[in-house]
Amino acid sequence: MKKINPAKSVSGKLTVPSSKSYAQRAIAIAALSEDSVCLENLTDCDDVIAAKNIIQSLGAKIERIDDDLKLNHGILTDNSSEIEINCGESGLSTRLFSTFSLLFENKFTVTGHGSIMERTMSMVIDALEQFGKNADSKNGCLPLTISGETKNNEIHIDGAVSSQLLTGLLIVAPRLKQDTTIHVKDLKSIPYIDMTLEILSDFGIEIQHDNYRTFEIKGNQIPDRDKYRVEGDWSGASFHIVAAAIAGEIELEGLNPASQQADMKILDALSHFGAEFRWIDDVLSIKKNENKAFSFDATHCPDLFPPLAVLAACSDGNSVIKGTSRLEHKESNRALTIKEEFEKLGIKVQLKGDEMHIVGQGESQLVKGGKVSSRNDHRIAMALSLFGLRSTDPIFIEHPEAIDKSYPDYFVDFMKVVD
Repeated sequence: MKKINPAKSVSGKLTVPSSKSYAQRAIAIAALSEDSVCLENLTDCDDVIAAKNIIQSLGAKIERIDDDLKLNHGILTDNSSEIEINCGESGLSTRLFSTFSLLFENKFTVTGHGSIMERTMSMVIDALEQFGKNADSKNGCLPLTISGETKNNEIHIDGAVSSQLLTGLLIVAPRLKQDTTIHVKDLKSIPYIDMTLEILSDFGIEIQHDNYRTFEIKGNQIPDRDKYRVEGDWSGASFHIVAAAIAGEIELEGLNPASQQADMKILDALSHFGAEFRWIDDVLSIKKNENKAFSFDATHCPDLFPPLAVLAACSDGNSVIKGTSRLEHKESNRALTIKEEFEKLGIKVQLKGDEMHIVGQGESQLVKGGKVSSRNDHRIAMALSLFGLRSTDPIFIEHPEAIDKSYPDYFVDFMKVVD
């Protein structure tokens, strides 16, 4: 249980942790290299640790040197023994590293723990079977056991639920012997694919696509880069950004102002809300100003829903956030979780079709304190803590350890700037 005492404002300067989305992709790509690679500025969290453990299970040799990860050699694709990888509770690692089975003919088992064991793997199973693999599962969920030869080189996938499978295929396909064509229907989370393509390009991998509908990938490409620096995390930073927008001023170091991360869109929401922000060299400064209600489409940046919902709850009117259909298969059913946990604090939330409608409390009407739950969802835990800046009484968050998935030091950093 985490107690969040009422606070009046925030002020100060923070350095944001590195992006777990970039880190997991960089670890996976580096693991396919034939030479040593140093990944710089790598912040450990549960998902990053899971990715490191996975590539070690596949034969990679790594060592931690301060904030860097040195990969001395990549995975061993000539391994003839049975393989098992444990993806922890990471959705990205589960879908991404399942595609590594395409590089092996021997038995390849994918497992994990917690909520990931209940999340559907049907899209992964379908894609692997199109490649010619055999894939056995537990009613469409983990554990997943994959075997057989990769025979085919052209597949069709649906990108409406998640882009994570496509990310995995784009990372692995260049290492296959044959060229690969991937047809994608209704791709969502396009910024995450742009991120994947950007990192692949940085490692010398070339991929062509036709408006994200068809991807053409040449085989026998090997990642080639001796150093790669992981940029700061816009997802984690979004909670500090919202804290400043509703209750003060914060300066954030470590963010890339030209980032491909989808959650950089939080700055667009700030503009609608009326908060002030500016870049001073590479430091982002955010300052409270207005509290305007807003409409925002989060279809391509669904991880922003929790901080956006807090921003909406603190506005002077009724706000609408579009894209709730993207939230069902997160660590929790995130749309329903936001509604139920926010309502415990007296905030009215309605779910209408693909939209979330939130009645803003304004600046004069404070939320009540009380007991809420993260539902073991890291972004819900962080979002609920922000209401300490607008509450009359302490807020008690059950399962605060959920933050370890992406930002273990979140509460430490949050308390640094709270007045």
